[in-house]
Amino acid sequence: MSDTNSPGTLLVGEGVFMKGTIKVPGIATVDGKIEGVISADTIYVTGNGAINGKTAANHIRVGGELTDTTIANKTLVVESVGKVTGSITYADLEIKKGGTLEGNIYKVKDGQPTGYRAKEPEPAVISAPPSEEV
Repeated sequence: MSDTNSPGTLLVGEGVFMKGTIKVPGIATVDGKIEGVISADTIYVTGNGAINGKTAANHIRVGGELTDTTIANKTLVVESVGKVTGSITYADLEIKKGGTLEGNIYKVKDGQPTGYRAKEPEPAVISAPPSEEV
């Protein structure tokens, strides 16, 4: 059997279901279903594809469905039949006519999503042991 995929790529074919944590150094093409966490340089969800969970990549193109948490460090493209819902973070966004984007949406600026607020440190609580009188 010949290898048609380039090293570092993943193809989840139509009818395939995967569950778990998936790390791909290159391109992940999802024509089936994934539930869990997936990270890659580039993720393409085809019209048949769906990911439910945390999705993180530099470039994400959605022709199918992406739900839960989406982080596109550079570009997020939603095709005309694509649907992205949940917590969505992107640097550059393109939504083609008919595409859907729903949820909490944040734009990355200077490496941090806008609207992102760093958690204030809580004050330290120092308590001394009770004094004993003799």
